[in-house]
Amino acid sequence: MDVKKESLELGKETITLLIECGTQIDDIYRRFRELRLRCNELSFQSALLNVEHAFFMVVQSMNILREQIKLLEVAKEKKEVE
Repeated sequence: MDVKKESLELGKETITLLIECGTQIDDIYRRFRELRLRCNELSFQSALLNVEHAFFMVVQSMNILREQIKLLEVAKEKKEVE
């Protein structure tokens, strides 16, 4: 199979997985946030906030990955990739 075509197909698979994974990550993030809001201990709230921030960074990375995969499709449409 052509490497360029295979890359685009793999990109589509990856987008599907990112959407599925993103939904699960969002659910887990909300659960951690709820726990932080219910927590009375300030130091543990801080630790939970750090976990929330890590989730944010993961989601940002996933968004960057998704955009880079879409750029493959744009390059294909502009005939920059055959």
